[in-house]
Amino acid sequence: MAMINVANINKLDMNLLLVFHCLMTERSVTRAAAILHVTQGAVSSALNRLRHHFGDDLFARSGVGMVPTRRALELSPKVTEALTAISGLTGGPSGFAAETSHRIFNIALSDDIEGYVSPKLVSEARARDLGVSFAFHQTNSLLWKQALADPDTDLVLCSEPKEMTSQYSSQVLFSSSYSCLYDGPRLKLPNPMTREAYLSHDHVRIAFDGRRGFVDDLLEREGIPRRVSASFTHFAGVLPLLAAGDAIATLPTFVAETYAKLARLTVSPVPIHVPAFRIFMIWKIERNEDVNNQWLRRFIVEMTQELQSGVRKEADARKTGRPRSSRAPSAAVPERAGGTPARESSLMTGRRGGR
Repeated sequence: MAMINVANINKLDMNLLLVFHCLMTERSVTRAAAILHVTQGAVSSALNRLRHHFGDDLFARSGVGMVPTRRALELSPKVTEALTAISGLTGGPSGFAAETSHRIFNIALSDDIEGYVSPKLVSEARARDLGVSFAFHQTNSLLWKQALADPDTDLVLCSEPKEMTSQYSSQVLFSSSYSCLYDGPRLKLPNPMTREAYLSHDHVRIAFDGRRGFVDDLLEREGIPRRVSASFTHFAGVLPLLAAGDAIATLPTFVAETYAKLARLTVSPVPIHVPAFRIFMIWKIERNEDVNNQWLRRFIVEMTQELQSGVRKEADARKTGRPRSSRAPSAAVPERAGGTPARESSLMTGRRGGR
């Protein structure tokens, strides 16, 4: 049994973690206070206590809201995991029998998240001999409201949803950043990828409109032209090209590692500074107490828990300069309502995954 450091726990009021979580998801003291049913002054006071405890500013005020520091982004998955566990302890039985139900759950999501999540949900449901099944539908951070307008859609998974309102509830599932994906041995490219190799080699772009992604923006600011041999509007389209062609893709780390296992490709940290982002689970607020929806949300949280440790390993690898992984082997949260999350440059304009 793991030892629990009671002295450490006594040093921190657990309610402060709820404040941290609401600030991370809402990026606003005003909205966090509304969700917690406290005053803005109380949230500000709690934030000051959090800053003192962790020895970091955690959030900085900006024109787009409260922007988390690197330390806050590192803490976020751990806080979500802890609060999710506590929420599970305090909640009663769902009243939904997944073993005998023949319900088809409709999940709308972008295809990078689909590539990671869908095999886990389907495989685990089969392993547990559940009666439920899943239907996956395409959406993104701009079109997610259209997906939820369909009464058959149970929930949405997307990155940094735009225009969140009080009609919806949401939960941050995990945070991620980006990695390079390429055939290292065949192309004789280094691992970890060097800046020189990254800038001089052909790239594959994945962008919402197929025209421009955030990597284009980053390099343009430095006056560096980007060599792009092909552009795609969906992540899955890059896989055959990377397996047989001569190019590098910059993808969310979780899907880069998924594709690497499928096609025996190489995963490396990106040798330029790239942003982090969060993956949200969103549903209509009237389904908060729906037992079917509650079961699905818990199941998805459970199936994505390993990404929390994966994100921490990625952060550690970036600090030490070690590659997250090399040639891949062939073998095989608390909730909230409302909010308007922000995200870096071109991703803010709807180019979900624009690379």
